[in-house]
Amino acid sequence: MEKKVKVVVLCQNDHFVLPANIRLLNRIKKIELVAVVNIDHSGSLENKKMLFLRGFGIVQVFKLSLVGLSYKFVNFIDSLFGYKLQFCRSLESVATISGAVYKTVKNPNEKAFLKWLKDEEVGLIISFSAPCIFDKELLALPLFGCINLHCSLLPRFAGLLPSFWTLFESEKTIGATVHMMDNKIDNGDILGQVELELPNPATMFSVINVTKAAGGKLMVNTVEDLIEGNVNLTVNRIPPNGHYTWPTLLEIQKFRLNGGRLI
Repeated sequence: MEKKVKVVVLCQNDHFVLPANIRLLNRIKKIELVAVVNIDHSGSLENKKMLFLRGFGIVQVFKLSLVGLSYKFVNFIDSLFGYKLQFCRSLESVATISGAVYKTVKNPNEKAFLKWLKDEEVGLIISFSAPCIFDKELLALPLFGCINLHCSLLPRFAGLLPSFWTLFESEKTIGATVHMMDNKIDNGDILGQVELELPNPATMFSVINVTKAAGGKLMVNTVEDLIEGNVNLTVNRIPPNGHYTWPTLLEIQKFRLNGGRLI
């Protein structure tokens, strides 16, 4: 029997789209999902609640919170049955369903975590918009490298929160990119891209959902091609001033004045 490639997924906490995307990886016959790792980093969306509250106001944040709470409630019911209902509304649930380990780490570059990856003989690391930079030792560890899903058409809108910046700059199309990772943000050759039309209504939440969902399918196809050695790389080099950061409070307010919405 052909030995399967051991895969670890690194991402930030999410109850909306990422669990379903990770579950899609189970379709790939030549991989074994070893672990789903939640990176609890200061740069994750979950740790930017105050910025969103101040920028978008109580009503918008409350609406998004209600959606999140409904997903968490569904996940709680699922957890009571050992996730056998397979609603797939948390990282822990999709790890359990997939027979993988669920971990939370602050920094994936820590020596203890690197040792664990080596001991597990991990052959591929998949990042679903992991909220931190991978150091060279982590990048060099898996045989097939580290690949990342970024929810824009790189090299456009590299960096943080592309769902905000594409709408802020009135882009007509959106998309998702899977690329090889290096120790620079959203840098590394492109393995695959998909271009999408703006959803209607075009809110940050709808753009995130559409691009992540399409990106999950793109990831499956890309991983299959990568393992088969059937990839065509496109050069992707982000210039030093080509990265978007977290928007300022004034930029969020300008976005709202122009009709921009969180949800």
